[in-house]
Amino acid sequence: MAWYMRSSPFRILTVALALGLAVNVPLQVQAQLRPASLSSQLPLQWEPPRTPGSSAPVNRESGGVRGPCLTTSQKLVALVPASGMGTTTADYPTVFWYMPESQASAVEFMLQDSNNRQVYSVKYNLAKSAEGVVRAPGIMSLTLPALANLSPLKSGQTYKWSVTLICTTELTDNSGNPFVEGTIERVDLAPSLAWRIEQATPKERVALYAQQGAWYETLKTLVELQRDFPRDREVTQALDKLLQSVELDPMPQSSERENISQLNSVPLER
Repeated sequence: MAWYMRSSPFRILTVALALGLAVNVPLQVQAQLRPASLSSQLPLQWEPPRTPGSSAPVNRESGGVRGPCLTTSQKLVALVPASGMGTTTADYPTVFWYMPESQASAVEFMLQDSNNRQVYSVKYNLAKSAEGVVRAPGIMSLTLPALANLSPLKSGQTYKWSVTLICTTELTDNSGNPFVEGTIERVDLAPSLAWRIEQATPKERVALYAQQGAWYETLKTLVELQRDFPRDREVTQALDKLLQSVELDPMPQSSERENISQLNSVPLER
């Protein structure tokens, strides 16, 4: 009992010092201890790959003038960096674009290699409302299919993709229809990083892909998170930042960001 009484002041002093250290931790150190927000781990600008023979600038946005196809001043926009170039780590990546309200009857997708040779094309019908207007505005995507006639994208190669809204069939060259373009460069991941990504949560994958500059996988993971957790404020802020980086103006409303669809039904033709 006497030992307990003699040691009590020391124990009290130890606890007091520990509490004092916890209280007096510098603010910058406390900030470092907090997990970084998802949006803070995304770059403000996405630099294009610095590889020889990079393709010329592409048409990321369609005209915004109303006409027989676009029913509002909104534009068809390829969701790619401002440079038009993004990288992917996937054999068969997913591409995204912002789909405005329109009267298009179909959408045509085409992929070309670095020699402008067509390696894949597909056309899909678009569902219309009773008023003849295609779906609410939102984000639309297409995943390149692993088909016998479409080889995986080659590492170090640059490809160009385009999306065309088919509003009139009078012109066989589609010159009267709105279209947008983007480019893809396939890059390889280090095996250790590939393993980390495989083990990571979806939010952790966003940060890992962004650190590598893998635009298409960063966007894909964020869009999937927005679709699955539309009320997650952290995800919404990160997706907003990503869309701002592609200079999408005006920014889609929350209902448009949540309106996410993929062209995965039976195509009209290939």
